[in-house]
Amino acid sequence: MSSEQSPAVITSRYRDAWIRGPRITRLEENRLGRFELDAETAWTLGTNNVGVFVGECKPLGGTIDVIRALHDATPGSKWIVVAATKKMAAVLIQRWLREDQVARVAVTTLRLPQSYSNIVLATPESLRRIETQDTDRIAGIIVLDMLCHIHKARGMKNRNFFVRNDRPQLVANFRNDIAVDGWLPPVIFMTQKAAKSVTTDSIARAYCLDAWWFVDGKCVRCGPRPHFPNGGPDAADECGDDLPDDQT
Repeated sequence: MSSEQSPAVITSRYRDAWIRGPRITRLEENRLGRFELDAETAWTLGTNNVGVFVGECKPLGGTIDVIRALHDATPGSKWIVVAATKKMAAVLIQRWLREDQVARVAVTTLRLPQSYSNIVLATPESLRRIETQDTDRIAGIIVLDMLCHIHKARGMKNRNFFVRNDRPQLVANFRNDIAVDGWLPPVIFMTQKAAKSVTTDSIARAYCLDAWWFVDGKCVRCGPRPHFPNGGPDAADECGDDLPDDQT
């Protein structure tokens, strides 16, 4: 499927491939080629209801360092970052979005969602409170669930009553609410767990997805594609994912 088939309202959100990494098989972790979230790939994912499972990511601090480059992404594009817990959201604000401030972010007084330039930070429960102006031009919904727990929260028992709080369904509902002519913004699920160590089919069903593409989180990169003026590899990319075609 070519990017020419996707509407301009979609292609305008992807001026570059802002998330990249090696696409792999789930069990053997064999490489299938490159994953690049450009307009063509986003259109394919969104029209076929396929998510991106990024397994074996670094711990939260390292993952923050990876995704912080999205702050400088395409002007006008929006990235929804869904933290598994309010405590995680507070860490994200402290270490990424307010790194120049000394004051700690208190979980007890934290109000979500919060917008920072082209980043909107939320938890599953606060997605419904995102303002309309922040739902235009969404390029992706990044779910940060380092221990792979959100999909297990389908409800809880309170004494003799069953209280429904279907957290993955809240993400799916939000995604459906911002659909554009049958296209749904891609879900990028990032976790420290390896895909082969969890039941990825049940996780997909929880998020109302039909399937996953699997990406090696050890080698995932965010931000604009690197340029190689001298034809050499990017020394920071130990996995070789960003090498020019003649060097892979």
